[in-house]
Amino acid sequence: MTDELTYSLDSKDGTVIAKDNKGVEVRYVKESDLLAIKGSKESAIKDAETAKTQAIADATSKVEAEHQKVLQAEARVSSLEEQIKQGGGSAAELVKAKADLEATKKSSEMLGNKHLELRRSVIVATYGIPITTVATKDLAALDLYEEALKAVIGDKKLGKFAIGGGGGASALQGKSPIELARDGYASSNK
Repeated sequence: MTDELTYSLDSKDGTVIAKDNKGVEVRYVKESDLLAIKGSKESAIKDAETAKTQAIADATSKVEAEHQKVLQAEARVSSLEEQIKQGGGSAAELVKAKADLEATKKSSEMLGNKHLELRRSVIVATYGIPITTVATKDLAALDLYEEALKAVIGDKKLGKFAIGGGGGASALQGKSPIELARDGYASSNK
C-alpha cells in the first residue's frame, strides 16, 4: 500500500490542498501571501514598539516633572525652617496657624455630619421612608437616592405599597367587577 496524494485547488483563497489516502490535508499557499502576512506582522510589532517607547518617554517626563515639584517643595520647607530658626516669632505663628487649622478641620467635620443627618431627616420626612433605609448612606448616595425617589414618585409621599404595607384587597372582596369599575370611576372624578 503506497501513499497516494490527491491535489485540489481551493478557488476562494488560491491554496493547493494535498490529501493522502488517510484523509490528512496539507495546504500550500502562495509565497507572496506569506510575505504579506509576515510584513503586516512586522509592521504591527514596529508600531507596538514605537507606542511603547512613546509611552515610556511620556511617563518618564511626567515623573521627572513631579520629582522637580517635590524638590521645590522640599527646598521651600527647608527655607521656612531656616527662617524659623533665625526669627523666633515665626515659630509661635506657625504653631498658632496649625492649631487654627486643626480647629477648623474639626468644626468642618462636625458641620458636615450635622448636614448629613439633616439631609437624611428631610428625605425621611418628605418621602415617608424608614430611617433605616438612609441611615448608612453618605451625602452623594443620598443625592442619588433622592433623585431616584423623585423620578419614581415625584414629590408625593410614599404609599403603604412602597414600604411593605398595603391591605387594600379586603375592600375589593365581595364586589362584582361592575361595582369595582363604578367605584374606580367615582373615585377618579373626585
